Amino acid sequence: MSNLPDETIRMFTEMLKTLEKAERICVMSHRRPDGDAVGANLALRLALEAQGKTVVSAAVDPVPNDSMFLPNAEKFVLDFDPEDFDCFVSVDCGAKKMVQFPDRKPELLSGEKPFVNIDHHTSNDNFGTVNVVMPEACATCFILYQFFEFAGWPITIEIADCLLAGIYFDTGGLMHSNTTKEVFEMCGELVKKGADVKKVAKELFHTTPVNKLRLWGRILERTYVNEEGVTVSAVNKEDYEAVGAGPDDTGGAIDYLNAVPGAKYCVLLSEGDGGFVKGSLRTQREDVDLSAVAGQWGGGGHKKASGFGVDGQLREVRTWKVEGAEGLEY
Repeated sequence: MSNLPDETIRMFTEMLKTLEKAERICVMSHRRPDGDAVGANLALRLALEAQGKTVVSAAVDPVPNDSMFLPNAEKFVLDFDPEDFDCFVSVDCGAKKMVQFPDRKPELLSGEKPFVNIDHHTSNDNFGTVNVVMPEACATCFILYQFFEFAGWPITIEIADCLLAGIYFDTGGLMHSNTTKEVFEMCGELVKKGADVKKVAKELFHTTPVNKLRLWGRILERTYVNEEGVTVSAVNKEDYEAVGAGPDDTGGAIDYLNAVPGAKYCVLLSEGDGGFVKGSLRTQREDVDLSAVAGQWGGGGHKKASGFGVDGQLREVRTWKVEGAEGLEY
């Protein structure tokens, strides 16, 4: 862990100097925050508060239920006044669009105040004034662990829980292909520092309310593989209302879609509030780059796991055709 590449040392040094100068810091997670986005935000918040900083955690959408067990998760705000801060930080945002706040508050990226961009997605276009982007990292929490060690900032039990949650979530419970030897070593160190791996695993992957299971049932029931070998399913507002669930409850269903043998990749379309549709993409194949696929719609992520968001609503379209009769399709 101590032998960091020169480029990482350069990025960490610049980030440390920026954060040390700041007194009032707003840490932002991406819209519809997941385990890594929440864990990274709260871990950094706790570490900065220990350095005497005033910190606010923000996201345009509420923290999902599966991450509410983390310390200070209930303190996230959905909006803020930029005038209240002298430094801004985004965590786990693979593109500027994912932060959302700059769309409403363009002054955030005007350069008048430092904006630290901490991320691990290949799609990240270095939109900050300070950029700590490490696509080789399995999670943003993986980056923060290395940064805390570099800075000499203590990793308390609470911080360890947050970091472990982010890593555990973004590696699919330490089962995805991004789970390297270094990831296992880091998780072991976090457990040594007091992280509760049983609680993290239970809350993130082994707690599923009945309404969430019913929503997954609807997603799985309408799953199909199209002519291009893509596994597709979708879920809309009517589905949420019928089972008493919400957009955050789709989490986990994508892994079942990704298990279809022979599929090129899978996509789950989920309708959110305010005329917004999210697309989640996964693949098991080495010859498919989903970050490029998601990039066609302004999204991004990793080669095997990416996503995008577009304005609009979902509408089901059914077509039938008679095989053997060219052009006969309804």
